Amino acid sequence: MLTDEFTHEIGRAFQVQTDALLAKQAAVATAFQRRTGNLQRSFSGASTISGPTAQLRYPKYIRFLDMKRGRGGVKKKHAPIYNRPVYGYLVGGIRRFLNAVIPGQLVRTMQDTFTDAKK
Repeated sequence: MLTDEFTHEIGRAFQVQTDALLAKQAAVATAFQRRTGNLQRSFSGASTISGPTAQLRYPKYIRFLDMKRGRGGVKKKHAPIYNRPVYGYLVGGIRRFLNAVIPGQLVRTMQDTFTDAKK
């Protein structure tokens, strides 16, 4: 059972984490990708947050940029731009937020339930 207050808190946490994620990815794209500029422009857009969901728009090829080897098996100079940042900022950041907030939310809900039952 998600209250409106809790849903708003989750949305705020998503906004903070997606803004940090896009800033990190834009910095990596600026440092390592200098061909057409499409990748840098894709990070300038804002994320769409609606309740407990977040949407980010990326070019389709972004997941392949994390591969460490280029043609012929030669290592490329790169920095992680998709997998590690996404799982670090969104999954890890939101998980830490939920681990901190859910116990307090659960206690408040239980207190409200038990005080209503005593009346």
